[in-house]
Amino acid sequence: MLLDGKNGERLLCEEIEDGALRLCRVFGSVDVLELPDTVDGRSLRVIGAYCFAEKGRLPQALADETMMAGLGDGTTAPDGILRPLNGNYLKEIVLPDTVTCMETYAFYNCRKLERLTAGAALTEVNSDAFMNCRSLHTLVIRAAAGDATGLPFLLNQLTSELCVEFTGNGGDKVRLLYPEYTESYEEIGPAHIFGLHVEGEGYRARKQFSNGRLDAAGYDLVFEKASNEEQFLTLMKMALYRLEYPFDLSEVARARYEAYIAAHETAVMERLVQLQDEETLQMLCRQSLISDHAVQAAILQAVSDGWTRGVAGIIRWRNEHAC
Repeated sequence: MLLDGKNGERLLCEEIEDGALRLCRVFGSVDVLELPDTVDGRSLRVIGAYCFAEKGRLPQALADETMMAGLGDGTTAPDGILRPLNGNYLKEIVLPDTVTCMETYAFYNCRKLERLTAGAALTEVNSDAFMNCRSLHTLVIRAAAGDATGLPFLLNQLTSELCVEFTGNGGDKVRLLYPEYTESYEEIGPAHIFGLHVEGEGYRARKQFSNGRLDAAGYDLVFEKASNEEQFLTLMKMALYRLEYPFDLSEVARARYEAYIAAHETAVMERLVQLQDEETLQMLCRQSLISDHAVQAAILQAVSDGWTRGVAGIIRWRNEHAC
């Protein structure tokens, strides 16, 4: 059945148990898609197989329905009307809290997808749901960091570097950085037994959950080994995120992160200026963790980049620390 979305989209759905809906295809003209929690009074519960794939695979009855509605066969559409929303267009998707399941290849080949928001109830993520989603770098979970969520199932499907944000029930944000990792299978002996070989601490970081709840202490322990293996920018973001959003952060872990930032303070401050990250610069400038020498290096970098707002901000924030 074809139903109306929030901003003029057309949602192709199937009815499943309890009158809830499986989303099979979306037709629209946007690159940021926000899906409703209910459509025509029914809960949107499942993101169907190949829903946002470039080459959708619709049952014949649904393909016939889209043709009759003038929307093409679900893969391509006539010029001048709503197009099938897939990886050639979508940059961001916001799923409602009602979605509990994501079926196989739901986002297959969504190469432009950069950001995905989901609720805590999404706890079933079937195999290869995010195959070839090479630009997906941010996951937003509408829950507190201490809540049980389906984040572990999402992380298991994504091996590239990923920023995860918990928005919190009361607006308290927590941000974590999960490094990239690679995995491969190696043949062991003539018996054709294959062993899994994993490279990168991103794999171990993704395993720091207990019953769906983030194990912050376990995540923090990963940093110690990662410091000898990961690149500077990855380690910088891991440390700064934990210091800026210190959910369940022990004093021992805090000291470890602060020591890393202090040891690389000039490179950190210059890089933050290049990123024009005002929020983090403000936090660091107001702390004695960063020396005046590193602050001066940041000012010179901002001058070199022509970022006058940054120059003024850094000087003001540092003066606030001095007061």
